[in-house]
Amino acid sequence: MESRVWQVEGMSCAGCEQRVGNVLRRLEGVSGVTADHSCGRVEVRVDPAVVDRSLLVERIETAGYRVAEEVTR
Repeated sequence: MESRVWQVEGMSCAGCEQRVGNVLRRLEGVSGVTADHSCGRVEVRVDPAVVDRSLLVERIETAGYRVAEEVTR
């Protein structure tokens, strides 16, 4: 497992955090999601052998938010 962290624009409340989390948790290979609208970040624990980075970004954007950049640690 590895963590991916993105700066995400458009999340404005706890409902947005929940929406992003629900969309990503449905994907096979995702073991956890932490979304924080106050700092505009989404962290996803993922098995990279099962789910591709581009699919994660696509799902966030399909939910109505914009992935601005991936944050490196």
